[in-house]
Amino acid sequence: MEGERQTQAQTEESVQAKQQHDRAELLRELISEMQRSTDVSTFFLHFVAAQTGIHVTDMKVLSLIERLGPLNASRIADLSGLTTGAITFVLDRLEKLGYARRVRSAKDRRVVLMEINSEALEDKIGKYFMRMAEVTTEAATQLTDEQLSLIVHFTQKLNTLAEEVLQGMKNDSK
Repeated sequence: MEGERQTQAQTEESVQAKQQHDRAELLRELISEMQRSTDVSTFFLHFVAAQTGIHVTDMKVLSLIERLGPLNASRIADLSGLTTGAITFVLDRLEKLGYARRVRSAKDRRVVLMEINSEALEDKIGKYFMRMAEVTTEAATQLTDEQLSLIVHFTQKLNTLAEEVLQGMKNDSK
Protein backbone atom coordinates (compact mmCIF):
# COMPACT_ATOMS: atom_id res chain seq x y z
CA MET A 1 0.00 0.00 0.00
CA GLU A 2 2.79 2.39 1.01
CA GLY A 3 4.71 1.47 -2.13
CA GLU A 4 1.69 2.24 -4.32
CA ARG A 5 1.31 5.69 -2.74
CA GLN A 6 4.98 6.39 -3.21
CA THR A 7 4.81 5.28 -6.86
CA GLN A 8 1.71 7.42 -7.42
CA ALA A 9 3.42 10.45 -5.82
CA GLN A 10 6.49 9.93 -8.01
CA THR A 11 4.29 9.66 -11.10
CA GLU A 12 2.47 12.90 -10.21
CA GLU A 13 5.80 14.66 -9.62
CA SER A 14 7.07 13.35 -12.95
CA VAL A 15 3.95 14.61 -14.76
CA GLN A 16 4.25 18.03 -13.10
CA ALA A 17 7.94 18.26 -14.00
CA LYS A 18 7.16 17.38 -17.63
CA GLN A 19 4.37 19.96 -17.76
CA GLN A 20 6.68 22.62 -16.33
CA HIS A 21 9.38 21.66 -18.83
CA ASP A 22 6.85 21.73 -21.70
CA ARG A 23 5.58 25.17 -20.63
CA ALA A 24 9.13 26.51 -20.27
CA GLU A 25 9.94 25.19 -23.75
CA LEU A 26 6.77 26.76 -25.16
CA LEU A 27 7.67 30.09 -23.57
CA ARG A 28 11.18 29.89 -25.07
CA GLU A 29 9.63 29.20 -28.47
CA LEU A 30 7.20 32.09 -28.03
CA ILE A 31 9.98 34.51 -27.13
CA SER A 32 12.05 33.29 -30.07
CA GLU A 33 9.15 33.73 -32.48
CA MET A 34 8.40 37.19 -31.11
CA GLN A 35 12.07 38.10 -31.68
CA ARG A 36 11.80 36.70 -35.21
CA SER A 37 8.67 38.78 -35.79
CA THR A 38 10.48 41.90 -34.62
CA ASP A 39 13.42 41.10 -36.90
CA VAL A 40 11.16 40.58 -39.93
CA SER A 41 9.27 43.80 -39.15
CA THR A 42 12.48 45.78 -38.84
CA PHE A 43 13.93 44.43 -42.08
CA PHE A 44 10.58 44.95 -43.82
CA LEU A 45 10.48 48.60 -42.72
CA HIS A 46 14.05 49.16 -43.90
CA PHE A 47 13.20 47.62 -47.27
CA VAL A 48 10.07 49.77 -47.70
CA ALA A 49 11.97 52.86 -46.58
CA ALA A 50 14.66 52.19 -49.18
CA GLN A 51 12.04 51.59 -51.90
CA THR A 52 10.06 54.74 -51.09
CA GLY A 53 12.89 57.07 -50.13
CA ILE A 54 11.68 57.92 -46.64
CA HIS A 55 13.25 57.28 -43.25
CA VAL A 56 12.21 54.33 -41.06
CA THR A 57 11.49 56.80 -38.27
CA ASP A 58 9.18 58.72 -40.61
CA MET A 59 7.34 55.49 -41.39
CA LYS A 60 6.87 54.74 -37.69
CA VAL A 61 5.53 58.26 -37.10
CA LEU A 62 3.11 57.73 -40.00
CA SER A 63 2.06 54.48 -38.37
CA LEU A 64 1.34 56.26 -35.07
CA ILE A 65 -0.76 58.92 -36.80
CA GLU A 66 -2.60 56.37 -38.93
CA ARG A 67 -3.35 54.11 -35.97
CA LEU A 68 -4.21 56.78 -33.39
CA GLY A 69 -5.65 59.54 -35.57
CA PRO A 70 -4.48 63.14 -35.85
CA LEU A 71 -1.87 63.95 -33.19
CA ASN A 72 0.04 67.03 -32.16
CA ALA A 73 3.83 67.12 -32.23
CA SER A 74 4.23 66.85 -28.47
CA ARG A 75 2.05 63.71 -28.32
CA ILE A 76 4.02 62.14 -31.20
CA ALA A 77 7.25 63.00 -29.37
CA ASP A 78 5.91 61.41 -26.19
CA LEU A 79 4.83 58.23 -27.99
CA SER A 80 8.00 57.89 -30.05
CA GLY A 81 10.53 58.93 -27.42
CA LEU A 82 11.97 61.54 -29.77
CA THR A 83 12.36 65.20 -28.85
CA THR A 84 9.78 67.70 -30.07
CA GLY A 85 12.54 69.26 -32.19
CA ALA A 86 13.28 65.94 -33.89
CA ILE A 87 9.56 65.34 -34.39
CA THR A 88 9.14 68.76 -35.98
CA PHE A 89 11.89 67.81 -38.45
CA VAL A 90 10.15 64.46 -39.18
CA LEU A 91 6.76 66.16 -39.63
CA ASP A 92 8.27 68.74 -41.97
CA ARG A 93 9.69 65.92 -44.12
CA LEU A 94 6.38 64.02 -44.13
CA GLU A 95 4.47 67.14 -45.10
CA LYS A 96 6.97 68.00 -47.84
CA LEU A 97 6.63 64.46 -49.25
CA GLY A 98 2.84 64.76 -49.10
CA TYR A 99 2.28 61.83 -46.69
CA ALA A 100 0.85 63.99 -43.91
CA ARG A 101 -0.49 67.48 -43.43
CA ARG A 102 -0.87 69.95 -40.62
CA VAL A 103 -4.44 70.86 -39.68
CA ARG A 104 -5.97 72.97 -36.93
CA SER A 105 -7.88 71.15 -34.19
CA ALA A 106 -11.64 71.59 -34.46
CA LYS A 107 -11.80 71.79 -30.65
CA ASP A 108 -9.04 74.37 -30.20
CA ARG A 109 -7.85 76.29 -33.27
CA ARG A 110 -4.55 77.06 -31.52
CA VAL A 111 -3.62 73.37 -31.59
CA VAL A 112 -1.96 72.05 -34.74
CA LEU A 113 -2.39 68.35 -35.50
CA MET A 114 -0.78 66.10 -38.06
CA GLU A 115 -3.07 63.90 -40.08
CA ILE A 116 -2.43 61.30 -42.73
CA ASN A 117 -2.83 62.02 -46.42
CA SER A 118 -4.41 58.63 -47.14
CA GLU A 119 -4.27 58.94 -50.93
CA ALA A 120 -0.52 59.59 -51.00
CA LEU A 121 0.11 56.89 -48.44
CA GLU A 122 -1.88 54.28 -50.33
CA ASP A 123 -0.34 55.28 -53.66
CA LYS A 124 3.31 55.16 -52.57
CA ILE A 125 3.51 52.85 -49.55
CA GLY A 126 0.21 51.00 -49.37
CA LYS A 127 1.13 48.14 -51.68
CA TYR A 128 3.87 46.98 -49.34
CA PHE A 129 1.67 47.03 -46.25
CA MET A 130 -1.30 45.52 -48.08
CA ARG A 131 0.78 42.43 -48.82
CA MET A 132 1.63 42.06 -45.13
CA ALA A 133 -2.05 42.47 -44.21
CA GLU A 134 -2.89 39.75 -46.75
CA VAL A 135 -0.39 37.27 -45.28
CA THR A 136 -1.64 38.04 -41.77
CA THR A 137 -5.19 37.28 -42.90
CA GLU A 138 -3.96 34.15 -44.69
CA ALA A 139 -2.16 32.92 -41.56
CA ALA A 140 -5.37 33.42 -39.55
CA THR A 141 -7.69 31.52 -41.91
CA GLN A 142 -7.24 28.22 -40.07
CA LEU A 143 -8.04 29.76 -36.69
CA THR A 144 -11.41 29.71 -35.02
CA ASP A 145 -12.90 33.01 -33.86
CA GLU A 146 -12.11 31.96 -30.29
CA GLN A 147 -8.46 31.27 -31.14
CA LEU A 148 -8.16 34.52 -33.05
CA SER A 149 -9.73 36.42 -30.16
CA LEU A 150 -7.20 34.82 -27.80
CA ILE A 151 -4.29 35.89 -30.01
CA VAL A 152 -5.65 39.44 -30.26
CA HIS A 153 -6.09 39.61 -26.48
CA PHE A 154 -2.58 38.23 -25.88
CA THR A 155 -1.03 40.66 -28.36
CA GLN A 156 -2.85 43.62 -26.82
CA LYS A 157 -1.69 42.61 -23.34
CA LEU A 158 1.88 42.06 -24.53
CA ASN A 159 1.96 45.42 -26.30
CA THR A 160 0.56 47.23 -23.25
CA LEU A 161 3.16 45.64 -20.96
CA ALA A 162 5.95 46.33 -23.46
CA GLU A 163 4.88 49.99 -23.69
CA GLU A 164 5.02 50.19 -19.89
CA VAL A 165 8.52 48.70 -19.87
CA LEU A 166 9.65 51.17 -22.52
CA GLN A 167 8.15 54.09 -20.60
CA GLY A 168 9.87 52.89 -17.43
CA MET A 169 13.18 52.69 -19.27
CA LYS A 170 12.71 56.23 -20.58
CA ASN A 171 11.89 57.48 -17.08
CA ASP A 172 14.93 55.71 -15.60
CA SER A 173 17.26 57.32 -18.15
CA LYS A 174 16.25 60.86 -17.17
